[in-house]
Amino acid sequence: MASMNSDETAATAGAAPASGNGPLTEAELDLLERLLEEANPEDAMVVEELDGFLAALVCGAEKVPPDEYLPEIFGFDDHAEVVESASPQLLQMIERHFRQVDATLDEQRFVPVLAHDENDEPDGVAWAVGFLRGAEMRPDGWDALLDEGEFADALDAVELLASTLDDEGPAAGEKLARREREAAIDQMIADVADIHEFFRPFRKAGTLPQDMQVETVRREGPKVGRNDPCPCGSGRKYKLCHGR
Repeated sequence: MASMNSDETAATAGAAPASGNGPLTEAELDLLERLLEEANPEDAMVVEELDGFLAALVCGAEKVPPDEYLPEIFGFDDHAEVVESASPQLLQMIERHFRQVDATLDEQRFVPVLAHDENDEPDGVAWAVGFLRGAEMRPDGWDALLDEGEFADALDAVELLASTLDDEGPAAGEKLARREREAAIDQMIADVADIHEFFRPFRKAGTLPQDMQVETVRREGPKVGRNDPCPCGSGRKYKLCHGR
């Protein structure tokens, strides 16, 4: 199995997962991988895909309840199959990792869990696939994100990586060169942080972007790049401040 890199400290191999709210260790991520495969060898997500999936759920404007997202993780048709097949230990580990993804994205210190190959190069493809699967749980809000001119390309890097496994898309069926893949991963991570910030006020308000009434503002003066500092002096990117 490819190694998993994250910002957590590795624990002794084979150690039982500790309860609590802390991040999963490297040994626990390996255990999580094994337990997912045992629950449904054919269709359960791998850990890298799960991490991307949970990140999308955290980023979105709408909360998705466990009885909806757990069957998607395990590849089952309904929640009853999850209850029958998944151990309490496995469900606890998923919940714990969900909380960690939520906390690190909220605090703007999120580092994805990516599989690395034998040359220690990050993959990112499964993570991107998981993120898109998470976005599809509540597609309307994500469509509203993409309809915003400054965020129209927010999923481009994710879709580029994911399309290497598909017959359609910008890199359909291709293997990206190392530099191209690493650049796409870097852009994907930056875009996810921006997506999380875009949806933050809607999560707090308990509403959806398409339900908010906004005024159309005519731009006066030179155009400001979407990633440039906002002219108002807030220190935030333009697209996350007055560019919204």
